[in-house]
Amino acid sequence: MYPERHIFVHIGGNIRFSDPLLEAVDIKQVQDKFPDRRGGLRDLYDQGPQSAFFLVKFWADLNTSLHNEVGAVYGISSQFESSVSMSITSHTKVCSFGKQVIEKVETEFPICEYGRYIYRMEQSSMCEYMVSFIHKLRQLPENYMMNSVLENFTVLQVIKNTETEETLLCIAYIFEIATSGTQRHIYRLVTD
Repeated sequence: MYPERHIFVHIGGNIRFSDPLLEAVDIKQVQDKFPDRRGGLRDLYDQGPQSAFFLVKFWADLNTSLHNEVGAVYGISSQFESSVSMSITSHTKVCSFGKQVIEKVETEFPICEYGRYIYRMEQSSMCEYMVSFIHKLRQLPENYMMNSVLENFTVLQVIKNTETEETLLCIAYIFEIATSGTQRHIYRLVTD
């Protein structure tokens, strides 16, 4: 029997970031929520390729009966796909008030499946900072209070070719509290 599981946020499915129908958001509208120094969102965007930059807004589902269970695992699973074999490095930066608080760096090697190269980072443990943040956020009595906190909380995930350091994908995440179930909307980041 599998342990009880709760999903706070979820992109899910076969998402194609190359979809030309994605709504565009000007990077100027969100860049102040992310680090502005070298390696920050705007710096990375200016280095390009601009077609690799996206914004994901999550409506997080914090309604769960799992309360500080002993042995609870807080994990993040990601899967990426490529037509070219390479090792990739994922840089996940947690930001508060536009400043980087913590960064997790993971390197992944591909598995060839049906002529495609798949990169799986499954149940990658969340750091203590994130687990504590979630616990404290859930203790707030009203959604508007949680949203006020989340207004200044973002995550920047940058996937790079380990060997060349080329940015393959950059996703800026922003959050709000869901009223029922997890939801998301994906935007293409652009400049006007």
